[in-house]
Amino acid sequence: MIAAQATNNMQYLGNDGSLRFLEWYDTEGTRIKTASEMGVKGTPLLREGWGSGVVQYQSGEKVAYKAINYSLSEQKLYYTQNKKLYQVVNAIEYFTIGYLTIEGDSVSYHFKKGIPAIDQQNENSFYEVLFEGNNLQLLQWNHKKMKDIFNYGGSREKEFVLDQQLYVYQLKENKLRALKQALPAIKKTLPAYAAIIQAYADRHKISVRDKDELVHLIAYLDEQH
Repeated sequence: MIAAQATNNMQYLGNDGSLRFLEWYDTEGTRIKTASEMGVKGTPLLREGWGSGVVQYQSGEKVAYKAINYSLSEQKLYYTQNKKLYQVVNAIEYFTIGYLTIEGDSVSYHFKKGIPAIDQQNENSFYEVLFEGNNLQLLQWNHKKMKDIFNYGGSREKEFVLDQQLYVYQLKENKLRALKQALPAIKKTLPAYAAIIQAYADRHKISVRDKDELVHLIAYLDEQH
């Protein structure tokens, strides 16, 4: 049985339009307000609305959820059931969430922890996995902060702002390194691959500012050792 903590202190939910028609409550029956109702633009969540996903727990149990979302502000995983909001409290190994877009397409995310500590993160921090190879992994730390935005004329608004940082994880060395999206910086971060990186860039004329092209580069490097 997976444990969940009934939450009644989450200050902000998403701003998805569907929440205007679907109301969520804590276990004491109090309606949970959206961020827009609290006078804050944006959402603290990974994406607005609710996705479906799978959580792999450290106990070995894997559970599918019909309505789940991840708070990038609190770094906590939430799901809804019977119009009640719950926080997942059992130890998680990894989780995936898929969302339907307005255009009818789908987008999915994969998060995992157990990565060496770096910067302000520790081994319990969840990283989005952009590429997962046997030797190299491309990870992204996502975090949202509420900031004051000063507009022309002196007005001030509160808004959730997304901060992101890329990392490359070298599994054999168990090293995690911050990665800048510039070819010289990538070669400096991965000196053992510098010649291979340059040859690949010359051959493919890539722009590592494009994350998809960066993923292809890291996937290529992963195959070289």
